[in-house]
Amino acid sequence: MQFEPETGTRRGFLKTTAFALAAAPLLGPEADGASINQADAVVPEEIGPVLGHVDERTLCCFIRPRQGGPVTLALADASGTEIKRLTVDARPENDGCAHFIVDGLSPGTIYQGRFSGEDGSSLFAGAEFTVKTPETAAAADRAVLGMASCISSTSFDEVWQQVEKQRVEAFCLLGDSPYIDSNDLAANRRARRLFWGHLPTLRKLARSIPFWNTWDDHDFGKNDSDGLMPKKENIRRAFVEYNALLTCGQDGQGIHTRFRRGPIEVWLIDDRWFSQTASSWADPSQKTCIGMEQWQWLQRTLKESTAPFKILCTGMVWYPKGNREKDHWETYSSEREAIFAFIQKERIPGVVLVSGDIHVSRHHDYGRERLGYPLHECVVSPMHQSVIPSLDVPHPARVWSKPEPHVFLVLNATCERLDLRWINASGTVIHSFQLKATELGA
Repeated sequence: MQFEPETGTRRGFLKTTAFALAAAPLLGPEADGASINQADAVVPEEIGPVLGHVDERTLCCFIRPRQGGPVTLALADASGTEIKRLTVDARPENDGCAHFIVDGLSPGTIYQGRFSGEDGSSLFAGAEFTVKTPETAAAADRAVLGMASCISSTSFDEVWQQVEKQRVEAFCLLGDSPYIDSNDLAANRRARRLFWGHLPTLRKLARSIPFWNTWDDHDFGKNDSDGLMPKKENIRRAFVEYNALLTCGQDGQGIHTRFRRGPIEVWLIDDRWFSQTASSWADPSQKTCIGMEQWQWLQRTLKESTAPFKILCTGMVWYPKGNREKDHWETYSSEREAIFAFIQKERIPGVVLVSGDIHVSRHHDYGRERLGYPLHECVVSPMHQSVIPSLDVPHPARVWSKPEPHVFLVLNATCERLDLRWINASGTVIHSFQLKATELGA
C-alpha cells in the first residue's frame, strides 16, 4: 500500500528502514528516487538457523552457511542424546541455502539442533537451535501465537524484544516482511538475508520458535502488485529459499499453507500469485483473487479441520481499505462472499479473519449475517513506525481502530476461549477482546 504525505513521506520511511539492494530494479510509480537501497546496511552472508514449520512430528528449518557444500544437522533430545542426523548440500543454485525436514519426532518434546560442515567443524560459531514440538491436537489445551505485518529489516529491534517477552510459541509474518519492491532474483535474495540476519532479537527468536510467512505487495514486486507481476517466479523462488514451510502452494504455484497449534489452526492464504490472472471461479465478470486450485484447497482443509478456532490470514484487508488501490477484498467481493457462504453452508465453526497492509490496526465485527455467527476481523499493521491515518476509514463494522506504530497481535487460545491483544513495543495492550468457542458456532 502507498505511503501518504501527512504521516511522513515514503522517502523518509525508506531512508530509515530499508535495506541494501544495490542494482535492484524498482518497478512502477514508486520508483521515484526514493530508493530502497541503504548503503550502510551490511547484508549478512551467513543466515540461520531459521525454524519454519514445526508440528508434533515434523521439524523444518534452513540455514545459509558462509561456504557451500555438505551440511549436517545433528538433532538431539533434551538430554543431549543424538536421535537424528541429516546431511544436505548448500548449493549455489539455491543461493547457498540448505533446507532440512526432520520427521518421526515425538509430541511435546524439546529438541536441540547443531550444524557442522563437511570437515565436521561446527557452523555458526557453535550456535544451535532449541525448539519444543507441540502436543498432539487432541492433547493440547492451549496455544499462544504472534502475528504482524509491515516489518522493518534494519530497525526497531525493541518490538521483537517485546514479542520475546510475550512468550509466543510461534509467529506469523503477514506480508511486507520484508520490503523488497523488486522482481530481481538477486535483490529478493539479498533482502531476505538482511531480514533474517540483521536484527539480533529476531535472529534469536528464529532459533527458538517456528515462523510462518506469507507475502503482501511490497514483497511481491511493487506496490499494489498482483499475479500479472513479471518474473514472479523469481520472487517465489527467493521466498521458498528463505523460509522453511512444510508446504508452499501447489505444483510450484503460490505459497498458501496452513498449520495447527493446539486449539488454533491458521490458514495463510495467498492473495497475490493468482490475482488478476483469470476470471473468477465465483463470478466470471470479476477477476480471480485466490484461483481455483487454492479455492479447492481452502474448502477441503476447512472441512477437515477440527480446531476450535480457525484463523484465515491474508496480507490485504477484507473490507474496502479507502484509497484508489485494488488490493483489498472488496475488489474480489464475489470470492470473498463465496468463502463466507461456504463456511456458513458447511457449518464450519470458529472462523476469525486476520489481515494487515494498511498501517492502521483495527477490529471489525461484521455480525452474524455472513457465517451464521459473529465474524470478526483483526487488522494488525504496522510493526515498523510509519502509520497512515487517512486509511483509518469509517466502516459500520468497526469496533476499534488506531494508527499506532510498532504493533503486533497475540492470540492466546484454550479450547473454550480465544483472547486477542494488540500490543505495542512498550508492552502496552492497546486493544483486546475475547471470543468463546460457543459464540462461534461450536
